[in-house]
Amino acid sequence: MLYAFIEEWYGFCNYITRKKILYENIFLWNEIIMKQRAKQYLLISFAVLLGLSTENIYGSEGKVSASYLYTLSNFAGILPVSWAGVSVDESRDEVYVIPGQAIKIFDNRGMEVYSFNEAGDIPGVVDIAVDDEGNIILLADAQREIIRCNYRGEPISKMELKNLPPGFAGFFPNRVFFRKGSFYFASLRTLRVIVTDRAGLVIDSYDIASLIELDEKDRMDADIVGFSVDREGNILFTMPAMAKAWVLSPDKQVSSFGQSGSTAGKFGVMAGIATDASGKYIIVADTLRCVVMVFDRNFKFQTEFGFRGLEPDNLIGPQQLAVDNKNRLYVAQLRNRGISVYQITITS
Repeated sequence: MLYAFIEEWYGFCNYITRKKILYENIFLWNEIIMKQRAKQYLLISFAVLLGLSTENIYGSEGKVSASYLYTLSNFAGILPVSWAGVSVDESRDEVYVIPGQAIKIFDNRGMEVYSFNEAGDIPGVVDIAVDDEGNIILLADAQREIIRCNYRGEPISKMELKNLPPGFAGFFPNRVFFRKGSFYFASLRTLRVIVTDRAGLVIDSYDIASLIELDEKDRMDADIVGFSVDREGNILFTMPAMAKAWVLSPDKQVSSFGQSGSTAGKFGVMAGIATDASGKYIIVADTLRCVVMVFDRNFKFQTEFGFRGLEPDNLIGPQQLAVDNKNRLYVAQLRNRGISVYQITITS
C-alpha cells in the first residue's frame, strides 16, 4: 500500500515537471505511524521538489563520486521493468535480473545475453545468487523451495536447510547472497538470517530483532526493505519506519545511522543498501527523495545523486541496489525505467 501510494505521487510530480509549474512555499509532511500487532505503516507525504533542474546540486563532498553509464538493455532497447530484483555474479562479471517469472542475464556492457524460466516452470522466484562454481540458486517462494540450477538455468537439485536453530522453525528466506563459500539466507518478514555451507547445513544464525533490541511484540510490525551482505560478511539492512540503516558484523556487533528528513543526507523512505567494491562506502537508496546516498564507514554523508527527473541519469523511485567488482552500481526503479547503472569512482 505504501509503495502504491508513492508511485501514484511520482506520476503527479512528473506531470508538474512536464507543465513547468513551479510551486513555492511547499512543505514536506512525513509522519510514519506504526501500529502494534499490525504489519503496515501509513506514510502521509505531500512533497514537490522546488526547481526543475535535474542536476545533482550537491556534488561530491568527499572522495567518492558517481557517473551514469547506461541502462540494462536488449536488442529491443532498454529493458522496461519496475522494481525488478537484481543480483551480480562477481566471478563472471554478469548481472541477473528478475523482472517477473523470467530470469534475464546481462553481460558487463549491460546487454542481455541469456534468459530462462520464461514459461514460469519455477514459479514465484523472489531472489537469486550464483556460487563460485557457477551454480544458480533460486528462492522459489510459491513452492517454498531452494532450487539449485546449472549455468543454463536447468534445475539439478533442491537444497534443504538443515540444523535450523531454536526459534527458526518454518524459516523460509526471500533474500540470498553467496559470500566466501557460504550462503546467507534472510527472511525479511521474520527478521532472521542464517548462514549455511554449500549443502544447506546451518553454521550461524542471526535473530535481528533480538540483536537490535526490538520488542518481540514489534517484530511483525517492523519492516526490513533493503538488505545485503558485503564481501566481508557484514549484514546491512534498512528499516524505513525507523529511518535507520544498520550494519551487523559477523561477530554480531550492531551499529546504525540515519535521520528522517528531506535534505541532503537524510532519509525520506529508505530502500536498498549495499557497499562499494572496496567496502569503504555504504550506499543507500531513498525511494521518496529519488536519490542514492553515499556514506563512509563512519556513517558520514559524502554525496548523493540521481534525483527525480526524466533524463537518463535521473531516478524515479529507486529501490534495490547491487554493486559488482568493478564498482558499477545497479539501481532498480519505478515507471518501467529499468535498471540504471552508475560508475562509482573513488579518488585519493
